[in-house]
Amino acid sequence: MPPPPELDAPTVEFDAVTAPLSLSGAAKDGWRAPQHRDGMALVLSSAASSGIGMLFWVLAARLFDPTTVGLNSTAISAMTLLGSAAHLNLGNAILRFVPVAERRGRIVAGCFAVGIGVAAVLGLAFALGAGVWAPELVAAVGYPALIGFFVISTPLYTVFVLQDAALTAIKRADLVLWENLVFSLLKVVLLAVGAWLAMRSGIAVGWVVATLLVVLVVTSWLVRAVRTAAPPTVVHPVTVRDLGEFVGADYAGNIFWQAAVFGLPLVVINLAGPDGAAVYGVVWQIAFAFYLVAIGMGKSMVAHNAAADRAGADRARRGMERKALTLIVPGAAVTALASYPILWVFGGTYAQTGTLLLALLVLSAIPNVVTNSTVWEARVSRRRSVLVGQPAALCALVMIGTAVLVPMMGITGAGWAWLGAQCVVAAAVLLRRRMARSPETA
Repeated sequence: MPPPPELDAPTVEFDAVTAPLSLSGAAKDGWRAPQHRDGMALVLSSAASSGIGMLFWVLAARLFDPTTVGLNSTAISAMTLLGSAAHLNLGNAILRFVPVAERRGRIVAGCFAVGIGVAAVLGLAFALGAGVWAPELVAAVGYPALIGFFVISTPLYTVFVLQDAALTAIKRADLVLWENLVFSLLKVVLLAVGAWLAMRSGIAVGWVVATLLVVLVVTSWLVRAVRTAAPPTVVHPVTVRDLGEFVGADYAGNIFWQAAVFGLPLVVINLAGPDGAAVYGVVWQIAFAFYLVAIGMGKSMVAHNAAADRAGADRARRGMERKALTLIVPGAAVTALASYPILWVFGGTYAQTGTLLLALLVLSAIPNVVTNSTVWEARVSRRRSVLVGQPAALCALVMIGTAVLVPMMGITGAGWAWLGAQCVVAAAVLLRRRMARSPETA
């Protein structure tokens, strides 16, 4: 059943009791509206995790020698990469279907089970082949310890990612913020304990123990919350085929997005060398914080509008864009203007070669609001062509633009490639929206 026409899309909150929440006046599109409130909680969660995460690695560098930090960070990076691949974008399926499913617990449990199984297989395979692709890790701890680490840590990290989606789906995104705060602080405390005990693997072990503790607490609470929750006010039948078709298209699109985000550094290092890749890596980490704003707002939009029809999804998307731009535009403008002093903190080389690159990348986060919100709207409407096609087009433009421009103008070419690709795809999206509305206004 679509929302009443006189109300904006984010008018129903499926919380633990799934009671409808009527919004009126300015509140229906204000920050207190459930969709925007939960989106802001996810944005703050990402900001807190990034800030404390930086503190974690600064302390690690102070407490451990560089070799130990390098080995532990490599293990953690491999584990997070495997865990991210293992969840198969099932988190987005949880966001899309749990709010409208009668048997929500079955969907959550099924997604968790699939993610755990895939993660265990990937973790085991990586550990067994580590002698080929990570011989330093094998030499440092040996095969038995390495296998144990990856077989345990990879499924744990996968559940950690999926439970955030489950919390958001039952309209408790506020708990995601607290969960990530506790997790980040636990990592810092356990890091200090590992240093006090002089554990060579203290960084990675502390990370995994913190993940385990948070997963046990949050998953136990989720089991009770999902079991005792009243059924949603709007119920849509959800079949295995629905889940499979959605996950297949969403995962395919995500591969293209991940290729642009994580694959581009490989292109950069081949074109600009290690020094150029170092500058790009630092600058991208700063700029990507602005991309996370649209991602957090998009997750909340899907969770709060899973029952919406095309018109409702369109209204929710417009609301998401307004709020995301409210946060991103001033922040991106200030960061672009202050790019030189920001990068000077990392060293003179970064400031001299990365100033324009940082300005271009943070400005690309503005058209990204349009391109990103379109993908999140497609998740609500289950438009598989958009879920795959738009990330593929963006990835192709970024890769081609970088390959052409970096040899011509240096590392700054990657920034022009991102900004140009985002603007081109955003312009195409806006033109398509205008053409779609034209018959209605004719």
